[in-house]
Amino acid sequence: MTTLRRSLSSLNALATFEAAARLGSFTQAAHELGVTQAAVSRQIKLLEVDLNTPLFLRVHRRVVLTPAGEALATTVTGAFGRMAEMIETLRQPLVPEAVTIGSTLAFSHFWLLPRLPEFRAAHPDIKLKLVAEDSAADLRRDRLDVAIRYGKPPFEDGRSLASHPDRVFPVCSPKLLARLGVEAETAQLPNLPLITSDWINPAWLTWRSWARDAGLGPALTRASDLSRLRFNHYTDTIQAAVNGEGVALGWATLLSGLLAEGRLVRVGRHSVELEERYHVVVPAGREPAPATAAFLDWITGRFQADA
Repeated sequence: MTTLRRSLSSLNALATFEAAARLGSFTQAAHELGVTQAAVSRQIKLLEVDLNTPLFLRVHRRVVLTPAGEALATTVTGAFGRMAEMIETLRQPLVPEAVTIGSTLAFSHFWLLPRLPEFRAAHPDIKLKLVAEDSAADLRRDRLDVAIRYGKPPFEDGRSLASHPDRVFPVCSPKLLARLGVEAETAQLPNLPLITSDWINPAWLTWRSWARDAGLGPALTRASDLSRLRFNHYTDTIQAAVNGEGVALGWATLLSGLLAEGRLVRVGRHSVELEERYHVVVPAGREPAPATAAFLDWITGRFQADA
């Protein structure tokens, strides 16, 4: 019975062929592989002799795959790609003291980054990678060690170790109120310029849903529908509010720093307590590495202290 090693051609020759077929050039393949063009030609010739069939047609200053070459290129490229994916999946990180953390752009910008120097000062040797995306992340697919997720458990890809409650109320810059000549507590929201946001996560409130839950009339809904300023990222929404462009819905957890600094103020007396919370989520069935455990101890402690 023919063994796999005897039936396969030289892996070096196959790798050289894959580069030449993908790039359509012996010269470019040589540059990518760090060898001479003559070395590439020699490997391709050895492969053609081994297979007893031409793989390239040598046209003036270029090479073109033969039908046999095209068939082999398709197979080799697919096989090399699958091997590369599996090796990357199995490869252990060179630096074990690293933590990959996923969160939304807003949570990363407003909550995590301002507090992160505290953790880094306590753990200077731990490397952190922050993955901030508003689209839903999967801890297994995206290879996250920790995710800060807004919603309600259970979560299919992980378990919650700690949670932080939240509430929502309108916020704006003090300079907007001064310009309009109104007080923060008595301001009438339908008479103020409202800033609207587009949400990927359906759990996040819009002006319409907030007004309904707060027990306010339809006037606020009509005002939000007439809003002339709309953003698809919450960070831009809040920056516009800080700049005095209008009133935005404010999540207390995210904006605690800006409110404490006085760059934003709460407008009116209405607020909505949320069923959803911010959760510290770890992958199901995976024990955290020491670096991840250190980060989890820190962030769960911060959640408890802030709450």
